[in-house]
Amino acid sequence: MTKVFSLPLKFWKDLNFRNAFKTADSRFILFTGFKFASISFATLAIVGYQLYVNARLNFYFFQAHGYSSIAELKEAYFDHLLINFSEILPFIFFFIIAVFLVGLYVAAIILRPFKNIGDYSVKVLDDPNTPYKVDEFAGHRLVTRFSELFFDYLQTSRTNGKLEERAIPPQYMGIHGPIFDGAFLFHFSFFIAIMTIVSIVAIMNIAFDIHENTIQLAIEVLKADPKVLSSFFSAQTHMLDELWIITALLVCVLNLLLALHLYKAVSGAAFGIFATMRSFIKGNHSARVHLVGYSYLRDSTRQLNKYLDWVQKNLAKKP
Repeated sequence: MTKVFSLPLKFWKDLNFRNAFKTADSRFILFTGFKFASISFATLAIVGYQLYVNARLNFYFFQAHGYSSIAELKEAYFDHLLINFSEILPFIFFFIIAVFLVGLYVAAIILRPFKNIGDYSVKVLDDPNTPYKVDEFAGHRLVTRFSELFFDYLQTSRTNGKLEERAIPPQYMGIHGPIFDGAFLFHFSFFIAIMTIVSIVAIMNIAFDIHENTIQLAIEVLKADPKVLSSFFSAQTHMLDELWIITALLVCVLNLLLALHLYKAVSGAAFGIFATMRSFIKGNHSARVHLVGYSYLRDSTRQLNKYLDWVQKNLAKKP
């Protein structure tokens, strides 16, 4: 677990705000954070609009009950709502920031296995005894597990001074495209589930606070029959219950789409690196990683390709 929480620290060191948006991987991480925050912001905006419509209906309800000074009531009523909104505004701000930081964290974990391959490729050029370590909670298990076999093969080859073909485990032979990575989705569904629950609870608590404040204001300023007030606001409570369900479905669907989007953003690259490694072991020593559309992984794949260039030049059998 310590390794998992050390990833954000590594990310902050690597990101360096002076270089933010200047490198493809930092842009990917930042945009992922913005995507997470955008979901919460969009949901808050939709719920906020519903609450605004509800507030207008409440005002018309006050007006229909013959409040003596409509202009004064309108000003007092919306001032009251704005005061309540201003009280929760700092919470909304920090909530969006927290969601943004969680998005950065998730993006850092997504890229970590690829960065690990690139960093190792640089280090092992100078020190052939450098151990290759896979993060315990790393996703993309196809490429992370096969990379252990691959780098062990290269380390053995450097010890023997030449490249030799090695038998590839049969479970890796029938793979001809990106495969479903259940472990990857399981790991990140944990974070997404937490964000979903927190988002729903936070947003609806805001809605209920505003609703309760509206009821309190109605009790203070209206002379209407208490039974009428109770009936009207009970109906609104049912409406808020429906808003709970709608908000929950909206947040769940948006987060699910985001999870699938992030999975698609790296699954093809993970297979491309795996396929290159497998081809190299099978004897195609000119095999290199060539990814199209994965600029945020380009530095890592260049570092791997540079290592493969060195291995081919120094260890491949001469014709």
